[in-house]
Amino acid sequence: MSTSDQWHKRIQQIPAIQRAGLRQWQPIQSGSSNHIFKVTTDAGVWLLRINRAALGIDRQQEKKILQQVADMGIGPTVIDNDPAAGYLITEYIDQPAWTQADLQSPKHLNPLKTQLQQVHQVPYEYLPSRLDHRLRLYLKHLKNTPEQTALVLLDTIEKLDFLGFWRANNTLYHSDLNPGNLLGHHPNTTIIDWEFAGQGHPLLDWLILEHEAQLDLSAHYPADILSVWLEPARRMIAAMMALWPHESP
Repeated sequence: MSTSDQWHKRIQQIPAIQRAGLRQWQPIQSGSSNHIFKVTTDAGVWLLRINRAALGIDRQQEKKILQQVADMGIGPTVIDNDPAAGYLITEYIDQPAWTQADLQSPKHLNPLKTQLQQVHQVPYEYLPSRLDHRLRLYLKHLKNTPEQTALVLLDTIEKLDFLGFWRANNTLYHSDLNPGNLLGHHPNTTIIDWEFAGQGHPLLDWLILEHEAQLDLSAHYPADILSVWLEPARRMIAAMMALWPHESP
């Protein structure tokens, strides 16, 4: 049986897709943590994610978070989510991803800030998802991490601890905010890819987005941050991004 036939059989056997009536499917992406497909059914066009085991991801926590953000109208509509069976089905959002120009436009960025404020007001406590815990887990298990990257991460984690930053991490944050995870524009911007979301601080989302877009977004940082957090937090984010070419455990 070909790989395509194997995928067809697996997709066709998913109960929600069986009930809806499968018309066609096509692969969109295959990565270290997911296989993603666009699936057309008699009930509509959906996005199917087949989970793969991934370090630092808790699918049960993701399920709870997806429900919360969907209720806010921020995340994608969930059709079916079964972590035990290893899949997630959401609506297929036929909207363009954001560009750097979008992040420089107040008419787009200001509504996004309002959306993120809703997320960042949600109390959240799940310590394994806090970034310092997750990064230590990565450093323990990832192979071939450059020594300098590891040293920077450990140093900045400790500095931020000394400065009281981690004690202030007590709300929900996205953790992978980049232009590719922002689809469409106000009033219908949808934030996708919540699998790394967890216990954090609003500043982290802005610093990650800033790093990914290579823009100065400091005007949108939370008002209650300490200025001494910024330098080590920026260095930590930059070092974290350098981990991904070495992510295979």
